[in-house]
Amino acid sequence: MRCQHVKNEAFLFLWSSIRTALLPAVEGLVTVTDEPGDWRVETHEGRPFLTLRIQRRHVGLYLLPMYYHPGVCDAALAPFRHGKSTFRFTLTTEPPFEALKTTMERARAVVGVY
Repeated sequence: MRCQHVKNEAFLFLWSSIRTALLPAVEGLVTVTDEPGDWRVETHEGRPFLTLRIQRRHVGLYLLPMYYHPGVCDAALAPFRHGKSTFRFTLTTEPPFEALKTTMERARAVVGVY
């Protein structure tokens, strides 16, 4: 069965792997959307925290705390960074999961300050 809203099903495994790695870091926050290819989490105040979405050519991670606090980003994520608060992951390179976890911990620390 085909997922209606997924722009590129080839990225489902990558999306799922990233989501699984990030789950512990968002524990206690509010999940707004959790469907294959589209995961959105907000703070208790209703502010966006992260969105993980399959796009046509990549899996995008949009991490709002980074927009206001760019220092939360681990240096190992620099090759994946596009813009102030966006990461793009493709099938050609495995994401640096430890750097993602570190970045998420730092982002959680600034919740309520952005």
